[in-house]
Amino acid sequence: MVSSKGAAYERQLKKMLEGKGFFVIRSAGSGVDSTSPDLLALSSAKRMAIECKARNSGYVWIEATRMRRMNAFEEKTAIPYYVAWKVAREEWRFFPLIALRETAKAFVIEEKDLHSGLSLEQLLNR
Repeated sequence: MVSSKGAAYERQLKKMLEGKGFFVIRSAGSGVDSTSPDLLALSSAKRMAIECKARNSGYVWIEATRMRRMNAFEEKTAIPYYVAWKVAREEWRFFPLIALRETAKAFVIEEKDLHSGLSLEQLLNR
């Protein structure tokens, strides 16, 4: 289940992308069924699926089962899939799935890697 804080951050990113000219679909409860991205952003020039995470410290992790589904979505649709990480007082950072490090039970992005993620402008200019 998505927390109210998590849902608020998803809506914030949705508005930001809409402000950049995207049509954005938000999948309410996407974390429950593990098959849909949190956001699907579409424009005439670019498409992307986004898994949103709001964590203030430490790391972001994606369960291995969820990661397999995200990779399958990306492969079947040819829509690039990103993990978007929001830390308080920082801008959103975007990581392609390949940037996550595999551990025994999950895939992670550590806090030390936060600034290696793409900014929104870098993501949109890829």
